[in-house]
Amino acid sequence: MTLKPWHHFVHLKDELRTGELTLAEFAADLHEVTLARGKRPVYEDPAQFFALTYPTHTLRELVKDVAVRLAGRSDKAVRQLELTYGGGKTHTLIALYHLFRDPTRLPDVPAVREFREHVGMALPQAFIATLCFDKIDVERGIENVRGLDGETRTLRHPWSVLAFQLAGADGLRAIHGDGRDEERETPPAEPLLTKLLEMPAQRGLATLILVDEVLMYAREKAGIAPVWRERLVDFFQYLTQAVVKVDSAAIVASLLATDPAKQQGDLGRRLTDELFSVFRRQREEGVQPVRKQDVAEILRRRFFTGEGLRDEDAYRSHVIGVVRGLAKLDETTAKDRSAAEGRFLESFPFHPTWPMSSTAVGPNSTAFNAPAASFALWPRRCGKRSGGTFAPLSARRPCWPSQTRRCLRLRMP
Repeated sequence: MTLKPWHHFVHLKDELRTGELTLAEFAADLHEVTLARGKRPVYEDPAQFFALTYPTHTLRELVKDVAVRLAGRSDKAVRQLELTYGGGKTHTLIALYHLFRDPTRLPDVPAVREFREHVGMALPQAFIATLCFDKIDVERGIENVRGLDGETRTLRHPWSVLAFQLAGADGLRAIHGDGRDEERETPPAEPLLTKLLEMPAQRGLATLILVDEVLMYAREKAGIAPVWRERLVDFFQYLTQAVVKVDSAAIVASLLATDPAKQQGDLGRRLTDELFSVFRRQREEGVQPVRKQDVAEILRRRFFTGEGLRDEDAYRSHVIGVVRGLAKLDETTAKDRSAAEGRFLESFPFHPTWPMSSTAVGPNSTAFNAPAASFALWPRRCGKRSGGTFAPLSARRPCWPSQTRRCLRLRMP
């Protein structure tokens, strides 16, 4: 039996097929989402974002925990994402941003329905403050911090950025030693931050703080002046304590830096240990929203249109043929072909062994090697040439635009 190429069953999304999606657009950026300037509509627009989001079990559990906390019905106030680059940390933060910023205006798409069903209650609306530390310059601070009334300012310190987002000039006055509308050089103590975090409740809103790339900033800031190591550790100590004391407040933080070098050296390791220790005192268990077994489905949703993926019967015979061919070469596959067929169906058109052995498991990683590890794996084992089109068991190279290959980091044999 001649097997049809995989692309007869599933179709690459237009932006991949045409090469319109660049690596810069593929990388998630929480700060850009909050600015809503239209630079990354795939992340800024909830409809587009959730169309590409796979609600893993762990991610759904995190959303449920945050929802119950924001509703004032849980003591799980502090959550830390234990993920490195490519592990889905920023994608997770963006999902939380969209889900709780204005739940009544969420799109009616499958991913959102899955989140709602798992939570089992109406999603509470929260006022969301973000601390994107990779956007805070250690000397000049960050521009365009938006306050309640739409006013924007350039602010230097993370506690100022937090205060101005939550309550504008009143927020800065709330944490200033003399009650002034200006920044302070040292972190405000827990009682001042508690009052700050309670301000959204006066408007009927919960408070959600999303934190990203802490160590990227902390390593640079402490390198300029050692006193900043203590100030930053103290800030997070006071902040986590304050969040715990406000019943409808939660903080979800990613501490690790995208650049591993920021965590190296004596200073980097000391900061890592101290910040992790602060969160460990207040948090529940660490969260890994994306696990290895989730990778295939994440990639399927990101790379392909949904129509073909929903109809397993359309490519079931194809999978049976692939497994039959592999069984002739692989004793383990031959012993349990039924289980192998199930794995191939779940990961189609990717080879099921790739996600389980991959080290880059996030939906945002620009280093996915799925096509190299899966599209090329089948033809290597069972392949032969067939007219220049790519199909497992029949050819070695897909006829995709060169830009698409660069975007997906394809390494074809």
